Amino acid sequence: MHLSFKLTAALAVIVIATVAACQQSVPFKKFANDGEVPRITLADAKKAFDEGKAVFVDSRGDAAYKADHIAGSINIPYDGKAPDLNSLPKGKKIIVYCS
Repeated sequence: MHLSFKLTAALAVIVIATVAACQQSVPFKKFANDGEVPRITLADAKKAFDEGKAVFVDSRGDAAYKADHIAGSINIPYDGKAPDLNSLPKGKKIIVYCS
């Protein structure tokens, strides 16, 4: 599948998490509902990713990630527990997607 198709499908139900400032930790913010979660357009997400300014995080389970995912994405499954975010690079926009 083409990257743009994968992005379109994945970002249809996208959840944008947080933007990490250069080498600074950003405090965790819990949103009351989906409407409060910042969104990004597909074009802006692809541009930031292609320019090396963003990283995609696939929040689906391991099996779904292994079956198909955006090339270069990091798998951090959402299972209701606090995720281990140590694998996330500092100073990049973090774009979380699921399906």
